[in-house]
Amino acid sequence: MLLAFFAFAGCSDDLTYTKGEQENSDCYGVYFPKKQTTKTNLEFEPGSTTSVTYTVKRRNVVDPITVPLVVTANEENIFAVEPLTFEAGEEQSALTVNFPNAQMGKTYTCNITVEDPLYASVYGKDNTNLSLSLVLAKWEKVTNGEATTGLYRDDILGNFYSLASEGFNPTPEVKVEIFERSDKKGYYRMKAYTQEFITAFAGGPVQVECKDAWTYVDATDPNKVFFPYQGTGLTLVANSGETYFASSVPENFSLDASAGQYGTLKDGIITFPAQSIVVEWPNSPDAGKFYYANSNGMQRILMPGAKVYDYSVRLSKGEPKDGAVEIEAQMGEHAAKLRYAFFFGKLSEGEAMMKAQDLDAGKLPADKINEITASGTITASNLAEGTGVYTLVGCIYDAKNTLRGFTNISFGYIAKGEEYPVVLNLGLEATNEFAGMGITTDNSAKLYAFGENIESIKYGLFVSKKIAGADLTATLQKSGADFTAEQLKEVNDGHFSQMLTNLNGDTEYTFAALAYNGFVSKLFTATIKTTGKYNPGLESSFAYEDFLPVNQQPTKEQLIATTWNYYATNIMDEKPMRKKLGVVTISDTEDNAEDDKGADLLLIKGLSGVTFDEGGAIPAAYAPSSNMLRNSGMFGAISPRLSTTPIGKIDGQDVITGCVAEEDPENVYALSYPFLGGAVADGYIYFVPTPAYKAQANMTFRYMFTGSSNTVFSMLTDMLLVDPAKDMGGIPSAVSERMAKMHEKVRQMTTPKNFVELPAFAVSGETSFEQTPENLAQGFIPASAPQFKVSGADVAFTHKTELPAGGSAVEFTMKKTDAALLVRK
Repeated sequence: MLLAFFAFAGCSDDLTYTKGEQENSDCYGVYFPKKQTTKTNLEFEPGSTTSVTYTVKRRNVVDPITVPLVVTANEENIFAVEPLTFEAGEEQSALTVNFPNAQMGKTYTCNITVEDPLYASVYGKDNTNLSLSLVLAKWEKVTNGEATTGLYRDDILGNFYSLASEGFNPTPEVKVEIFERSDKKGYYRMKAYTQEFITAFAGGPVQVECKDAWTYVDATDPNKVFFPYQGTGLTLVANSGETYFASSVPENFSLDASAGQYGTLKDGIITFPAQSIVVEWPNSPDAGKFYYANSNGMQRILMPGAKVYDYSVRLSKGEPKDGAVEIEAQMGEHAAKLRYAFFFGKLSEGEAMMKAQDLDAGKLPADKINEITASGTITASNLAEGTGVYTLVGCIYDAKNTLRGFTNISFGYIAKGEEYPVVLNLGLEATNEFAGMGITTDNSAKLYAFGENIESIKYGLFVSKKIAGADLTATLQKSGADFTAEQLKEVNDGHFSQMLTNLNGDTEYTFAALAYNGFVSKLFTATIKTTGKYNPGLESSFAYEDFLPVNQQPTKEQLIATTWNYYATNIMDEKPMRKKLGVVTISDTEDNAEDDKGADLLLIKGLSGVTFDEGGAIPAAYAPSSNMLRNSGMFGAISPRLSTTPIGKIDGQDVITGCVAEEDPENVYALSYPFLGGAVADGYIYFVPTPAYKAQANMTFRYMFTGSSNTVFSMLTDMLLVDPAKDMGGIPSAVSERMAKMHEKVRQMTTPKNFVELPAFAVSGETSFEQTPENLAQGFIPASAPQFKVSGADVAFTHKTELPAGGSAVEFTMKKTDAALLVRK
């Protein structure tokens, strides 16, 4: 084939290259600037105006010129474009477009283009085309009795912008006057993004660019409500320009009809599905990229007089006991009555709906029907068919006895005196069956399980000594992983087995499984101890309770004398996993801590995990000499002191370190002793969240932030110092992958925006701490996990600032999520 190709090429005619058209050296470079004071999607009331003007500029200003314009798509010649002229030396001119004959209710379009290469650059980036649309329409104010205004709640801008103020509200709701187009019923407009909106959003008066633009929503079909592509009129970050948004529907984008994510209008309330709205910044470098908004599903418009009613009834079931099953019914505020009946069998949604219709129509025997009028417990007992699966079907009514919805729940029922035991056998075995692959009794165990009619299994693998006295049932209900449908089938077919790998040596593990057979659940456990030698570096994390006793913690001299290997996880990485970041050195300093008398201060260099151009050392205290730590009942080896004082420079930027709490991922805190480093094994120092902050302020500071006023350099956790002489190696790749998956979820949710200074914890004497057992089986057996559309946030933070009463100019912090794959029509 290769020879034939060369033979064919040798016989063919020479390829002809046609050179592209060259730029005219005398070109005037006429263009339409992106930023215009007049919109291109025009809308006026009949008789209000018949012309508009646009700004036009040019690069070559030497000569007086009249620019030849090409006008196309000008239906009925509605648009009359006046000559475009420039005087000699004039850089800017105005283009006037007239439309005196436009008729009400009809949409007109036209394109105005500069095509002549003498006047427009052939290859430049300037925009040489202006596309217009025009509609003349009358609008009538929507009222409902005495109600003359509605409410607009925004869940768009808060997905991308934040402000360091106490009153910042990411989902503000403001009053709006709503107007309906007289010739297009259900097509509404309102001025939502006003200065009043900004005040509610920011938590006080601030100055931003606000055009008081109209916001349009198309509810002509109440079941297919959408936002047309439109601008908010707001510019919150100067270099991004005005924010535009639209519903992700075929009317706006090249989508299949089935892919449209429409909102609905029901009882005067317009709502939209979560992530059904997208945002663009067309005047920014990211023009053409669309980002998901309405991430919380909070976007809502209340028409005048509309009220929000909650007719929901949430049902939750217990397990059979003494011939009865208790079902909790939580009724919404406006649900006045739940009429219900029990049906034998596990009904599908369609079957349950049919039964509900019969229930509402009174087609069931009276002795089968029950009612409750308030939240409470429904008891299923003495059911006619005896032991089996049943379905409760309910009809929900309002105070006027009007049917408002249906609900159902299936449950297992065991008649009094009968049993329906959970049949499951499981165990752990030591095997060298896969020793050739490096999977041995030092680092693995074989799990087997078989049973009958098992519907679900929540499971976990734990280090046995860490779960002594723990309620494993509660632990699994809270954080257990789930067997997949395929794995459950293997269990019920009698042949499930799985290697649990990446275990540590010389360690006892407990595998716990909470199995449910559709009626009752039961806890099963199995234990095994691995062979080999224990390696602290293989542990995915440690807790304060894992610290060695005080007399086994390193001395100050040992800390200073050792150049420590440094392992940590940077959750800003694409795949966050613990890896070696370099080395950490600790040195003495003459400084003393004024707020902690007696504290012996040190300097830690390398703990941030990044390379500094200048400085980089973080102040720290030798823990045994800290009164704050000691008097709060805590011990360890070393604890950093973080503040707003820069510790060094990177690329000319002042760099500071702070901490981020699990409970408050949007703020960076400046604190003394947020992390406490202590020996967890000989030569291994691990940094844990200082327990006193959790006990006294419910703050778990697990992440160390290093950054400037506009750049995040690292966000570290799982920080581990290891004496090189005792380093047994880090975490293997498989464990790292498991950790990466856990940290990836954290990275998606941890996007610090603000910097906050807090006082250190109070000295309050002995403090007790509760440790949650770590489920090491996460990831060993694949389990379903939520899929996130939002990730990869670009993060910035600002110092926390009170909003000035006069409304001074402020700069919003902005983050953008992954772009949606959408193409505008």
